[in-house]
This record gives sequence, C-alpha cells and structure tokens, in this order.
Amino acid sequence: MSGSTKKTVIIALILTLASVAVFGFMVFRVFEQGDRLVAQIGALEEQRAQEAAHRNLQRIATDSQADRDKIKEYFLEKESESIDFLNQVETLAPQVGVALKTTNLQLVTEKNTKQAWIEVTFEFSGTRMYVQNFIQILETLPYVLRLNSVTMEARSRSEWQASVTMQIQVLSYDAQK
Repeated sequence: MSGSTKKTVIIALILTLASVAVFGFMVFRVFEQGDRLVAQIGALEEQRAQEAAHRNLQRIATDSQADRDKIKEYFLEKESESIDFLNQVETLAPQVGVALKTTNLQLVTEKNTKQAWIEVTFEFSGTRMYVQNFIQILETLPYVLRLNSVTMEARSRSEWQASVTMQIQVLSYDAQK
C-alpha cells in the first residue's frame, strides 16, 4: 500500500471511530432524555390525578351541602345556641299542657372523649298524661341528646310533677381542627 492510501485509510478509520463515538454519545443522550421524559410523564399523571381528586372532593362538598345542613340541625354548634333550644322547649311546654321551669343549665365536658354537652334540668307539672307526653317529646327532640335522669311523682290525684335532666351535644369545629 502506498503512503497516500495508508493516510486515507487512517483518516477514514479516525473519522469512522469519531462518527461511532458521536453516534454512541447521541444514543446515550436519547436514552437519558427518554428516562427524564418518563419521569416527567409520571409526575404529570400524578398531578392530573390529584387535580381530578380535588375536583371530585369539591363536587362532593357542593353536592352534599344540603345533607350537611340537615345533619347540622341535630347538633348545637356552639353554647349560645342553647338559648334557641331552651326557647323551643319553653314554647312546646304550654302547647302540651305543662308548666315548665328550667332549673339547671351548664356546660359539661366528658373526660375521656373531651366532647362538650350542655346539661339542662327541666321541672314541669301537669296532669299525668300531659307530663308523660312531654317526657316523650323531650326524648324525641331532633337533637343528639341523652336523658340522664327522669323522675315523676304525684302531687295530688290530678297534679303530677316531673324532673328531667338531659344533655345535648355541642359541636365545636374550631376545637376539632
């Protein structure tokens, strides 16, 4: 082989090796960028899933507003609403035919659950049937409540007196946060 042929072969080999090296580097970069693209697609899918979950939660919150308002009626949201509750009971008493007196009103907190309850004691009198009916009304008031004690005694043949101690649950959203 002549000198110029050797030179040409060497240059061709160098150019071929350089081309293979550049091609290899480009293939490496393509795979590297592909991995990065896969990671970004995964992050984008996760973000879209979170956005969809957020939209679903917003829709549920909007759709369930009427149900939540209905449930909220069964609880006293704060202590000050006990006045409305007492007014409701005091309005019911004459309609049923009993004379009502509120003798105790206090806020109590359960030690184990830290749940707040308004404890109230009512004393009322009337005929036996009216007193029993009013006790049933108190038991079935549309609130989360519990009767702690009920006593009923005859004062005369036609006059009966009862004392009912009950607790009404108070919800405090600020305390639960």
